[in-house]
Amino acid sequence: MGHDSQALNLGKNRKIPDPRYITVQSGLDYLFKTLRYAARGYTMHMHANGDGPIGFLLTLISAFAGCVFFRRIVLTMHAGTHQRYFPIERSKYFFPILYLMFKLPKAIICNNEAVKEKITEYGISPKKIYPIQAFGTSYLESDSSTEDASLPENIIAFFEDRDSVIFTYIFMREGFYLDTLVDGLKLLKEKKPKFGCVIVGSLDDNEPPVKKRIMEKIEAADLKSTLCYAGDLSHDAFMALMHKSKLYLRTPTTDGQCSSVFECLSLGTPVVAAENDNRPPSVYTYPADDAQALCAAVMRVLKNHAEACSQIVAPEVRDTVGEESRLLVNAALGNAMH
Repeated sequence: MGHDSQALNLGKNRKIPDPRYITVQSGLDYLFKTLRYAARGYTMHMHANGDGPIGFLLTLISAFAGCVFFRRIVLTMHAGTHQRYFPIERSKYFFPILYLMFKLPKAIICNNEAVKEKITEYGISPKKIYPIQAFGTSYLESDSSTEDASLPENIIAFFEDRDSVIFTYIFMREGFYLDTLVDGLKLLKEKKPKFGCVIVGSLDDNEPPVKKRIMEKIEAADLKSTLCYAGDLSHDAFMALMHKSKLYLRTPTTDGQCSSVFECLSLGTPVVAAENDNRPPSVYTYPADDAQALCAAVMRVLKNHAEACSQIVAPEVRDTVGEESRLLVNAALGNAMH
């Protein structure tokens, strides 16, 4: 007999019916559904980070629902050690909420030992915290037989038109240091006029004032021909873009040891990333708010690309999905999780 797994969709399309997930129409609907599934014997697996009160509230609702029916949840704590309200020295008045968010789950999955150590500072037993990196064999699987097979035509045409194309992944919110990114790209264009950057990710207004300001800044910097907006890509297309690009530019600092960084390193693509004290070996780092340093780091890789590729330290690739699945099943069955 297998295990029944259901997904509550909390994303932007959460109200649209689809057989792949359970819709969530409102906060009240979420409350009722967490209670209903806990009552039916489901062990809920919640994903959260240290960046926002809404995520804290959703996690606590599921945690309390699980406790009511003696089905304590499993929490996956995403990202790294530099988040808005995490670790403890940044929690301030959210400390009691984060304490409960870590205390109530039966087990906590996090990215690495550094995050685990920060969670224990809230008074949480290290015995229930399991570092499992959000990267493994499944992340490197692709259905594409050729490099360009999955790439949209506009991206392929952009590569043909530009030299030294890099890519970055952003959301329109402050944590991605977008002002620094635009300033850095402007400096790069001055040094390499035919340089190009593919921007992956939705341009939706996550924080309304940000998009307007950044798009105006891009216009003022005359970067229109330098940029290619790819939007959200399939995993196959994303991997094809990694293969084809000269490097991956990663601007946030809250991501810890980001899965896309590991993917690029595994594929032999150099990475330039904002320093967050958690970057893996062979990543070129720069201070997150320093456009000059961003430009210098990218230029260093572009000028010595073959050397940068040869010095990449490939990360360990484990079956982390299998590890996490076994932990979740054991938690649901009440078995030992080690």
